[in-house]
Order: sequence, then C-alpha cells, then structure tokens
Amino acid sequence: MTTENAIVTQANKEKTIVIIHSNEYSEKVNSFLLVNNFNTLTRDPTEKFQKSIHKAIQDCNLIVDKCQIKHLIQKKSAPPNLKAQLKLHEADIPIRPVINNRTAPAYKLAKYLNKILSQHIALHNQYVATNSTSLANDLTRLEILENHCLMTFDIEDLYVNIPVSETLNIVKTKLLQNNDTQIAEQILTLLKGVLSQNYFTFEQRIYQPEQSIAMGSPISGIIAEIFLQTSKTKTSNTY
Repeated sequence: MTTENAIVTQANKEKTIVIIHSNEYSEKVNSFLLVNNFNTLTRDPTEKFQKSIHKAIQDCNLIVDKCQIKHLIQKKSAPPNLKAQLKLHEADIPIRPVINNRTAPAYKLAKYLNKILSQHIALHNQYVATNSTSLANDLTRLEILENHCLMTFDIEDLYVNIPVSETLNIVKTKLLQNNDTQIAEQILTLLKGVLSQNYFTFEQRIYQPEQSIAMGSPISGIIAEIFLQTSKTKTSNTY
C-alpha cells in the first residue's frame, strides 16, 4: 500500500505495521539486491520458463502421469513480486524479502516435487524441529543443568546463498542410493527446471541471482535442508 511518499508494510517476526518513506524502502531493497549479486534482466523470461516446464513435465512420464500434466501447468503465469518486511530488531533495520511465487510458471510443479523428494530421499531429521510447538515439547524433555546455556545461530540470507549446482549433485547422489536410475534422472530434470526459475520483480524491474534457490518457492525448504545436512563443514565455514 502506497500513499504519497510513504509505504505501509509489515515488520518481520512482529505483529507490527511500519510506515516508511518510499525512497528509504527502495534503498533498503536495492541494497539487499546489490549485496546478494542479483542481476537485472532485460526481458521477462516467464514465457520461456512456462514452455520449459511444460516440456520437462511431458518428458518425465515415470514421475508425472498424463492425467496430472494439466494440473501442474500454470494457466496464467506472471513474474513473482518482491515485497519487503522490516527487521526492526536488527541494527540499521534491514529487510526480509517476501516473494509470492503463486503466479510463477514452476509453482505448481514445485509443490508436487516437494512431495516427490520427501518420498524418494531419506533425510536424517534428528535435530530438525518441524514447528515451534514440537520445539517447545522437545525442550521440556531436556535435562538442563546449571552450567548449560542456550545458544541460537542464524544463517544470513540462506536461500540466496545455496549453491544450486552443488545441491543438485547432492540430490543426485541421494536419489541413486535408493532409486532406479531413470526415476532419479527424471526427478533431476524436473528439479533443474524448477530451481532455474528464481526470478522476481521489484519496481517494474526483473531480477535473477547468479545462483540461489527461489525465495518463497514451495520446494526451497527441503532443498535448503538437503544442502545443510550434507554440507555441514562447508556451511559452518561459509556463513
């Protein structure tokens, strides 16, 4: 919502509405884009992505039945739009990018692939909390002594720092451990198509990073989890 020179937006992690000058809002978003090496595209790639997704689905008959194809193709594709939430609890109030991928060509396929990966890849979720309720329940069962302390860590801009090619190699290795080669290859074909569509619009410009997984995509959570669980040493040194 924009009024004159002000923008009304949300705060991150707080039920707070923020009114910010439109120029300052743009500066914060553009600073995020610059720091994370987002490229400006000269043309809208939506139509190209739509065609590539359609072809990939048709080529992967072991993963997608013919009757499912029409349900996985986006009818009215459009570039996802970036909006920013403000991190009021941090110095200089940086942004948390929020991207609605529901109009993206790969959105429906990403939701479908999220289930497929969960079925074909075994993740060791010993230290993963599915939500805040399960975390609270787990903490109540811990034996906490006087010399114990609770520590938290945060990975800054996680999704934009996930190396796609390395993660695809990890996924391939995991798929081949328990699946037929053809099935593994078809899952990878679909996954490559989905992960390549990590673009969005902001202020009538279209951006895409050199690497990273799409913010706001239904599949990004499990992709990040696969990378983090398999690249623990590299992750601790990188972020």
